[in-house]
Amino acid sequence: MKFCKNLQRIVEISDPAYSPFFVNYRMLKKLIKELPSLVPEDGARKGQSDQGQATKRPDSPPTFEPQQQRGDNTTETKRPSHHHVAVVGDIAPGGVSDSVEQRKEELGKSPGEIAFFKLLHSEFRKATYFFEKAQQEFAIREERVREGYEIMKQPNSIMVNEKWSMMAKSIFRLYRDLLLIETYAIMTYVAFSKILKKHDKVTGHSTRNAF
Repeated sequence: MKFCKNLQRIVEISDPAYSPFFVNYRMLKKLIKELPSLVPEDGARKGQSDQGQATKRPDSPPTFEPQQQRGDNTTETKRPSHHHVAVVGDIAPGGVSDSVEQRKEELGKSPGEIAFFKLLHSEFRKATYFFEKAQQEFAIREERVREGYEIMKQPNSIMVNEKWSMMAKSIFRLYRDLLLIETYAIMTYVAFSKILKKHDKVTGHSTRNAF
């Protein structure tokens, strides 16, 4: 089953307060579908590659150096083959880094890429804000449960049975909500990982590890 449907099921069974803070995976996926028409096609790169191959010179015929005569103490210095100089000269220094810089420029110039990463960063800030706020709330709830447990341990506590019942319900709700926030964190991480993997597969860029 596709991840988008699994994510939708998790949203439905989670706390309704969590719903607005899940990753808008569907919209990000929709933007990726529009990228091939907006990102510069690979035809330009292919043309440059073909042009580079066309400029390479064919192998030159082998050259023979005259053999040294017997008794001749003079030594001849072999001249380097001009063919090797030409081939090395054809390879531009820093070709790999130039290709990386070219890809970065394409990311910055493409309207589709700008829209995609703008929404991606917005979703990331939203998820980070919600998770940090939830962590603070859970820390407060845990402290209250611990305080209630210490009060219940005192021998002069009244209505012990009812208080223990309330304590058990509080612990159960805390445990249930911790499982929900853990599921939220896992699904959010997987959503970002999968959407970037899909983006790189469509565009040919490598942004998943960098992000």
